[in-house]
Amino acid sequence: MGLKSAIFTMRTPLTRQKTEIINDVDVFRFNSLFSLAQNLIRASPELVHGHSFGWIPATIAPWLVKRYIFTPHIYRLDVYPKWKVKLALRPLKKSDIIITRTAFEASQFKRSINRRARAKICIVPLPIDYDFFAKREESWRTEILRSYGLNDSDRLILCVANLRPVKNLETLIRGFAVVKEEIPSARLVIVGEEPVSNLNLLRPRRSKLNYRLKLVKLANSLAVKNIERDIIFAGYQDEIELRKFYAASEVFCMPSKMEGQLLAAGEAISAGLPLVLSNLPSLVEIYGLCALFHKPMDHKQLGMNVIELLKNPKLAERLVNAGRVKMQGYRPTLIYTKIRAIYEGLLSGSR
Repeated sequence: MGLKSAIFTMRTPLTRQKTEIINDVDVFRFNSLFSLAQNLIRASPELVHGHSFGWIPATIAPWLVKRYIFTPHIYRLDVYPKWKVKLALRPLKKSDIIITRTAFEASQFKRSINRRARAKICIVPLPIDYDFFAKREESWRTEILRSYGLNDSDRLILCVANLRPVKNLETLIRGFAVVKEEIPSARLVIVGEEPVSNLNLLRPRRSKLNYRLKLVKLANSLAVKNIERDIIFAGYQDEIELRKFYAASEVFCMPSKMEGQLLAAGEAISAGLPLVLSNLPSLVEIYGLCALFHKPMDHKQLGMNVIELLKNPKLAERLVNAGRVKMQGYRPTLIYTKIRAIYEGLLSGSR
């Protein structure tokens, strides 16, 4: 579009440099509201696209720029304190456009802002690279199995999630115990790390260890003997390696308490894995035809859903086929076209 792009983001102990160039895009890292405001005023941008509801930089930005687009990234407004919602909604009304990922997310704001502001809301999901994740190599499953000392007969259940309580991995562990009683060859693989804290370098390691230990202790307390041996914490994996885990597994499972879009589920269904998900409105809206659902805390139903998919390949295939059709609409090129049209319309003054 002939404009220079820049990213403004937080500066943490792990990213001490203030500026950087990534893929020809300038990245400015700030560690105070003053430095953010200073850089925004100095840059005098034609357009700002802010992210994350309730985040202070995204909240003050509309007051500093002429054209402002906002993507909230929320699940439900009522999970935030009322004072925070009230405070964050005020500048949100100044946005030229509000981009939500799902109709459910849009409904959260339509009930909370005035009629004039509601007209600014549009729905554009985050992209999922279908072509990348749909690719499979026969050797990938063998590579993963050998890396973790598994057998060819083992049946892998995969979860891709940051190690955070909101992901509800305790219910996943309990559900896996239900599966193990019925299918002894089942193995659970959890890919993901604890999010990096911006407070200090030691916090994420200590936090990750505590939550991981909690999950291991839970597994040890269950009636299924030695179940903890069949739970693999694979840690963070980049996209190249993650694609191998998808190829090696048979079912993707996520019992989250809160989710906006759950990109990992879109990646998994693109890779050919049927889904077992908690019945959150946003997930049912997106993956309703390609998943079996359970209440977030219902570990028994979670386990029975996994068993059903492992024992019923025709059902699994039907869900995967429906999911792959659905994910065609999430291709990056399509999402890019929608976002570009929004930018162009705003810059031309048609919105």
